[in-house]
Amino acid sequence: MRKLTVHFIEKDNKSKEAIKILKIGGVNNTGQRWAISTKEAVEGIRSGQWELFVLANKNEIPVRIRQEENQNPELIAHGDGYLHNLLEDLPEINSEEPV
Repeated sequence: MRKLTVHFIEKDNKSKEAIKILKIGGVNNTGQRWAISTKEAVEGIRSGQWELFVLANKNEIPVRIRQEENQNPELIAHGDGYLHNLLEDLPEINSEEPV
């Protein structure tokens, strides 16, 4: 299992209702930027390939999968008394931009 810190998100700016996260990403231990789709992240978490987390007050908050009936799975990170999805607090970066 590979442990990765999520540093940024890419949102669907066309979505008017709730924040829809299209991609997540970060910087690995060699300084390379990585980005994966939400679908890839869900598959990687479910298969045990990746353990993803965000940092909040120096604490590692795991990224989990939430799937409601008749909905696509979504990524969430709740913890340390936070009621909202901490992924939504991360800066938005276009993953296609060069570093």
